[in-house]
Amino acid sequence: MNRLKLFLPLFLVILLGIALYLGLKQDPHKLGLSLLDKPLPAFVAGDLLQQNKTLTPQDFKGQITVLNVWASWCPSCKSEFPFLFSLRGQPDFQVYGLNYRDSRNAALSVLNEMGNPYVRSVYDPEGKLALDLGVYGTPETYLIDAQGVIRYRYSGELNQDVWQKEFQPKILALMQEVGK
Repeated sequence: MNRLKLFLPLFLVILLGIALYLGLKQDPHKLGLSLLDKPLPAFVAGDLLQQNKTLTPQDFKGQITVLNVWASWCPSCKSEFPFLFSLRGQPDFQVYGLNYRDSRNAALSVLNEMGNPYVRSVYDPEGKLALDLGVYGTPETYLIDAQGVIRYRYSGELNQDVWQKEFQPKILALMQEVGK
């Protein structure tokens, strides 16, 4: 029995090493999503630009939406702004922002300086909606179908390659589902 106690720490270290090794083999951009194929969680949040207006899940219905989680303190978020601008005005989807754990003044300053790539931006200063969505950090981007159902999440910076490989095929599939 005493010999067994001697090997217990070694056994625990080996188990920990295996767990870490398996974790390193996973793609960090493909995080699990408990809300996959479920409607957006219920929320009422302020509009970042129009302080007297609110947004609810109803605002995400009727058109495919790309929801980009961003913050003024996030360098990667700012570097994806030019790409997000290239997506504006697309007839097949709309681009919304979710300003995460940020001050309104700092967020507005970034939008004034860099321009606003979003149709609308949800203001979530305490991160309540982001927590309900399962946001790990910024930037993250969600694909929401025209019924307000979350279909995909990407964690990391959006660019042309990611868009073509991850988002375009999913948007085309969603459009085919509704016969567009």
